Amino acid sequence: MKKAITLILAVLGISKLPVKDAATDFTPEQLKALEDALEGKVDVAQMLEMVNKELAAAAEKISDDDQRLIDAKTEIEEMLRAHGMSQEDLEQAQEDNKIDASEIGKIKAMIESYSKKMDANLQKLLSTAEGDSPLEIIHSKTDKNMQHSKTHLFGSKKEYDAFEGRPWNQMAKGEQVAMPTFAADSLEVQKLQSDADLYYQEVKADVKSLNRDFLKLPSFWPIRTNVVDRIADGNIVTAEVTQARKKNWLPKNKQLIQPEEAKIYPVQVDIEHAGYLLQTLLTSWLHQYNKEGSQAYKWSFVKFLLVELDKRARQEDRIVAVKGVYVPTPDTTQIPGLAIHRSDGILIKLWRAYFLEKKFKSAQIGAPSNSNIVDYVKNLLEKNVPLEEINSANLILYLSPEWIRRHVERKRVLFGHDNNYTGQELMEIENFPNVKLCPLSELSGSDFMFITYDDNIEILENIPAEKSMYHMESLKRDMYIFADYKFGVRVRHIGTKVKDGDPAAFKVQTVWTNGMPIFNENFFVRLYDYGTGEININEFYSNITITNDYATNIETINGAYEGQIIKIQGNTAVGAGVKVVDDGNITLAGNADFALNSGGILTLRATTATTFTEVKRTTSPPAAPEADVDFSSATLDADLGYEFNYTGGVDTLDEIVGGVEGQEIVINGGAGGALTLQDVTGNINVGAGAVLADGADNITLTKIDGVWEEVARTIA
Repeated sequence: MKKAITLILAVLGISKLPVKDAATDFTPEQLKALEDALEGKVDVAQMLEMVNKELAAAAEKISDDDQRLIDAKTEIEEMLRAHGMSQEDLEQAQEDNKIDASEIGKIKAMIESYSKKMDANLQKLLSTAEGDSPLEIIHSKTDKNMQHSKTHLFGSKKEYDAFEGRPWNQMAKGEQVAMPTFAADSLEVQKLQSDADLYYQEVKADVKSLNRDFLKLPSFWPIRTNVVDRIADGNIVTAEVTQARKKNWLPKNKQLIQPEEAKIYPVQVDIEHAGYLLQTLLTSWLHQYNKEGSQAYKWSFVKFLLVELDKRARQEDRIVAVKGVYVPTPDTTQIPGLAIHRSDGILIKLWRAYFLEKKFKSAQIGAPSNSNIVDYVKNLLEKNVPLEEINSANLILYLSPEWIRRHVERKRVLFGHDNNYTGQELMEIENFPNVKLCPLSELSGSDFMFITYDDNIEILENIPAEKSMYHMESLKRDMYIFADYKFGVRVRHIGTKVKDGDPAAFKVQTVWTNGMPIFNENFFVRLYDYGTGEININEFYSNITITNDYATNIETINGAYEGQIIKIQGNTAVGAGVKVVDDGNITLAGNADFALNSGGILTLRATTATTFTEVKRTTSPPAAPEADVDFSSATLDADLGYEFNYTGGVDTLDEIVGGVEGQEIVINGGAGGALTLQDVTGNINVGAGAVLADGADNITLTKIDGVWEEVARTIA
């Protein structure tokens, strides 16, 4: 409600909501301004309906006297905000003036008196600067002879140093002028903001933030605060209860109540800056950031760096909320924990609910593609969400930004011309306007999609302001900064376990997915050595790797489900004697231990919930993914890459399309048969017919004047 009213006031530029007869009373012009400003972003009618509902509810509860007090309180608060007066200032002024705070007229006079006194104090402070303030620098002895022009401070000719319309510059020069009020949206505030932007562009243009990834979590996710450790809500599932009239007593009121528990996790930020390194850094091209001279404690620069670190921390909050997997950090380790392992996120909760707890099911609909994506999301909805809920309001389909873009592009192709300039309709499923598409950047590169209600995912915090409570200390030329806060996320209800084949399947769940892998195949959870030789896989994830200080052989795996595929990736930094052995419930091929320092991957399958058998292994770290393009047609598209692997299907390459002037491509043979390249007028020019018989054969071509010319070949 607070956000909605704040948004309305900001858009219309008004200070309070127009209300008449316990409902909003906007003019037609105001309604049109709201719709124009929020079109495609907020459902104005729904927002106003919500506000009116709250106003009506409030009107029923308060008496005329209560309303008079509320109006008085509102007027007082408005005056306080206009004059920058805090609650403490009000109480002190009330005590000094010995008046009754309930009398609005006297309070007005009190505020006006306080405002005059405040302005006088500000004028006095500005004319007598203290410490290392800008005014002290301007009026220092060394700058007494500094000359100002008639129009600019210091005669700089820079816009932000102009005297006109800038009383702060006039005060800096020494002139006696009235103190600006700095009211919200005043010309003074707007000019200060503009001047600050100009100054930053000129003085600090050499250092730019690389933390540009500020894609936020969906704004409609509710936030629950004051969560100290964990919370639990009960969810009730009720079977049908009515029946036809009959003689015998045959009750059928089956109900199941399950608690949905969520945990909040403590987060720690530890930052250290070495004074020596900062001194060295600030004698380089960053010298303009040095405000402390030769001193070791460069707090002004550290505070600048802290802004960037804080941006990174907020970005990590977003990533963890979706992809996080909690891994406890042992007290004995000297290896910092990964941000992704601060707490459990949405995906790991869904993974455990699906594979371990059997709380929800998914209909098999295959994988999405560029051509089927529009029908695919509709199919996902129709085959998973029960009829009782498929038309419910506020359903959200979460998917990757890539699939969002492909859906929009394909929808335009399928349905012809697009007269919708807001793009709102393109973010809906065809014939299901109640279901909105929402991109999650953490799903980037994934085919996984899921549907739930817009309020079913909730952010958990204890004290939100703690995220910015940085404590700063210094010792022996080094500076230390630390902060602690709590953060978590939960899915309020996922589903209820039912038997296979139960007709209630899909009806007792509020999350529905497309059945694709929840995590990407290269996602691994990094585990510390807890010294037990056991891994409780249900506490983490199927794919695990280890820290550099791991020193205990892995013998036993607990908490798996039958058929689970588990991958253990080694680490080349661990000792040579650290292995996966079959002394416990793991059976390795040929009883051969798996050396974890190889960096390879051991793949196991749970033959039962408590026994594991090796499927395969690699003995070296995974190679970087190749950027090669496979092709099997007579036409090759050079826009798809720079190296192309023939996989069979045709005997001759007839044409190369795409590409740019000067682009070089390599065509490799393969095991799918021989590929012949020969001259094609105006398109391909080779020195002689080239036959790529296998993967060892290749030919290099460069596009020159529109023709792909041979520049090299390796053919046996």
